[in-house]
Amino acid sequence: MKTSAALRAIPAVEKILQALGDTGLPRPAVVALVRRELAALRSGKAVPDFQALVERLRSALEVLGRTRIQPVINGTGILVHTNLGRAPLGPVVVETLAAIAGNYNNLEFDLSSGERGSRATYLETNLALLCGAEAATVVNNCAAALVLMLRHFAAPPRNEVVISRGELVQIGGGFRIPDILETSGAKLREVGTTNRTSVDDYARAIRRETALILKVHRSNFFMGGFVETAGTEEIAARRRFGLLQRRQDVRRPAGGHHRGQEQARRGP
Repeated sequence: MKTSAALRAIPAVEKILQALGDTGLPRPAVVALVRRELAALRSGKAVPDFQALVERLRSALEVLGRTRIQPVINGTGILVHTNLGRAPLGPVVVETLAAIAGNYNNLEFDLSSGERGSRATYLETNLALLCGAEAATVVNNCAAALVLMLRHFAAPPRNEVVISRGELVQIGGGFRIPDILETSGAKLREVGTTNRTSVDDYARAIRRETALILKVHRSNFFMGGFVETAGTEEIAARRRFGLLQRRQDVRRPAGGHHRGQEQARRGP
């Protein structure tokens, strides 16, 4: 426990803020960091001299500043890089976004009727056209998309989702495929092994309760050696799957695949 003299040696927040000067960061963020550091000093063993404390805080603020979204140079050789914002937007797109974002817009306003409209009408209509689908919707991450898909297609009594054990993976953001299936209410039915899953493994798992087959794209890892993976086209080609939904969590753009190529719909 510190003595009164040691506690008095801890400088005031305002004195430190003045010494730091303009950090280029929002003042509330700087104040919060300074207060956390001073609170740690109160419970620590020693209080550094004032200048050393200011330099420590300046270094911490530099680390905080580097967490801001900012331009970087992609020298990885990977053009579509998840950690680097995937891919830059084209100049025309940037200009369009700047023109719209700098003004009020018809986000949820129908210019034809003068009444409230839907924010996704134009986007979803054209996205469905691009994908050759009956309808489309947009969410901000693929885990959310997978939950919506499962809630729609895997409802009881046909709520089993067949998936290879080699595709029970954890994707970006800490999302795990088994957890996503549980959240959606779907029932997981594992087939194959970690390194080998054939189309026959899927065939043997199909039963009355089966809603769909889920294929997960290995976007951030690969397996080599003694492995076997049934492709989506191979699965779709099997006549036994004719009455099943087949969905693929690709976690990357999949434009150009038409409805007939991507799914085998349930019979009436």
